[in-house]
Amino acid sequence: MSKGKEHITQAGKFQRLLDYLEKIGLNAEELARSANLNRTEVDAMDRHAALSSYSYSRLYEAAAQEMQNLDMALPWGAGIGTDVFRFMCYSVITCHTLRDALYRAARFERMMQPQTGHRIELIEESDMAALHYLINSDAANRTYAPDEWDRTLYIDTVAKASGLRIWYVFMGWLIGRNIDLDRVTISAPNVSEAYADSLRNVFQVNVDFDQELTALYFTAEQLDHHMIHTPESLDEFLDNAVYTMIVQDSRPASTGAAIKSLLAKSPTGAPPTFEAMADYLHLSPSSLRRRLQKEGTSYQELKDRYRRDLAIRYLRDEKLKIHEIGEMLGFLEPSSFIRSFKGWTGMTPKQFRNQSEED
Repeated sequence: MSKGKEHITQAGKFQRLLDYLEKIGLNAEELARSANLNRTEVDAMDRHAALSSYSYSRLYEAAAQEMQNLDMALPWGAGIGTDVFRFMCYSVITCHTLRDALYRAARFERMMQPQTGHRIELIEESDMAALHYLINSDAANRTYAPDEWDRTLYIDTVAKASGLRIWYVFMGWLIGRNIDLDRVTISAPNVSEAYADSLRNVFQVNVDFDQELTALYFTAEQLDHHMIHTPESLDEFLDNAVYTMIVQDSRPASTGAAIKSLLAKSPTGAPPTFEAMADYLHLSPSSLRRRLQKEGTSYQELKDRYRRDLAIRYLRDEKLKIHEIGEMLGFLEPSSFIRSFKGWTGMTPKQFRNQSEED
């Protein structure tokens, strides 16, 4: 996976996780090694020292797999990192809208609740929607709350809040844009003001504790947003699910990434017009343009990159004639395709094919 600029997690978070794993009876040193970490070296670091979030995700996933192997239902983060979370993702990826995906996920989660201890429920009333996160806190308390852990008193809060965070970020990933929330409630007490601030930074709204339900509230029209991902992009996501969630947790969902996935889903030929793409993303053309400008790109650049990559792939297939490839990419004239390809790569399609054959 190409991660671009490395995302950073403080050493204190690694130390907390390793200490916790040890307290619930797992081999923290061995799990650290499986993530290419040295437990002693990590413990000796200043808690503010910067470490790779990718390493943290590997450690978390190793712990999740170990708990799963020991038949320990994972109460944190909606079970991310487990096979059940993976199969839930596969069950929803072919849905057309976020509404379809959440109702299907709710059915899957309800079926698996006896094993996982948690599930979701989507409620629609008039023009508003609520995603409820329900978890068996008593089961979590018995297994995952060692007496000497500093958050044992708040395990209910942490389990519920971490589940909401995963579902909020996962919904944003599915549709390529963050859900605009009206309200967030958690049916457990606050841990601290710092903890509440961290949740506000994620959800971008105030979080109300000690409420009847643990839920995300938002306008129902957002459920009509189209799914932008494919089984192929889901495979990449799942290979690095915890890392993806950590990064998405701290950054807005990328509109450019959403468009890239939508272009991959579009039939062969000319890509959708800018206006059609904006409509598909439930944005006005001006809003879409501003979002892409903020990300330092444009729709034309994304289309060119997409068509360039397809052209390179097709040119490696000797059975395809160059004029056929141009037609497949939506070019009306072979000369237009040749001119565009030379602008993208500095070579004509024929020169590129000849060079590839020599390599």
